[in-house]
Amino acid sequence: MQPKEIAREWFDMCARGDRDRFRDLATDDYVLHGPGGTGTRDDFVDWLQWYSTSFAEQQPVMEDVIESGDRVVIRYSVRSIYRGGYLDLPAADQKVHETGIIIFRFAGGKVAESWFESNDLEVAQQLGGQMRA
Repeated sequence: MQPKEIAREWFDMCARGDRDRFRDLATDDYVLHGPGGTGTRDDFVDWLQWYSTSFAEQQPVMEDVIESGDRVVIRYSVRSIYRGGYLDLPAADQKVHETGIIIFRFAGGKVAESWFESNDLEVAQQLGGQMRA
């Protein structure tokens, strides 16, 4: 599979919460970088379970794909239904629109590292969260 195809599979894997597929797509020493810091394979599996449960019926779209050397950059959007578990915000089956950018680094035909940034504040606001000074 080419890196762009693996990246597409990654989004499908996240939508399904498919831990077995993650193990196929990522290297044994996979490293995650995101708003919460740096994490391991196990940290990602925990996040994957939470994310696919909290944001159900995901419809991911890869808006832009840029390949360069061992990296692929994806600008994406995901529409989903919120089921609870995010920042203690109550769930009422709200429709959510998330956007973000992920950078994948590949090694040996698998994802070795990823950097993730999304519109978390906007998602929280869509769910009724408010900023306080």
